[in-house]
Amino acid sequence: MIDEQFAMFHVPASTQREAIETLVKEAARLGRVRDEKVVVESVLQREEEGTTGFGKGIAIPHGKSDGVIEPTLMYGRLDTKIDWKSMDDAPVDKLFLILVPESSHAEHLQMLAKLARKLMHDEFVEALEGITERRALADFLKAELQ
Repeated sequence: MIDEQFAMFHVPASTQREAIETLVKEAARLGRVRDEKVVVESVLQREEEGTTGFGKGIAIPHGKSDGVIEPTLMYGRLDTKIDWKSMDDAPVDKLFLILVPESSHAEHLQMLAKLARKLMHDEFVEALEGITERRALADFLKAELQ
């Protein structure tokens, strides 16, 4: 579900836009995004339709765009908490960014549904918070989200 290279543990952002731009830039560097601007705008446009602030300090921003080469799940842990207008009004310090090509339909919803189901469990969130290394995060998510 997620490869260790798609995890960032120190995202220096103070706004939603900065956080999303940072993760999209990394996805582009890794060959998953061909047009950063288009992808960022698609994610921000989706955010305007309703918050992706899940609660428990976590947001799941997502978007479909022709600027995405293949379905990608990015993880980012923010250096500082950001107001994301979350459902529980708590600021966010962890992001799961889901990016899919415009032509994708099922991948986007499947990734989102699996992740949302797991995030409802406090033990999953607590385990996630305790992980500090990319390989450990990738192994944990692969085991939990298969």
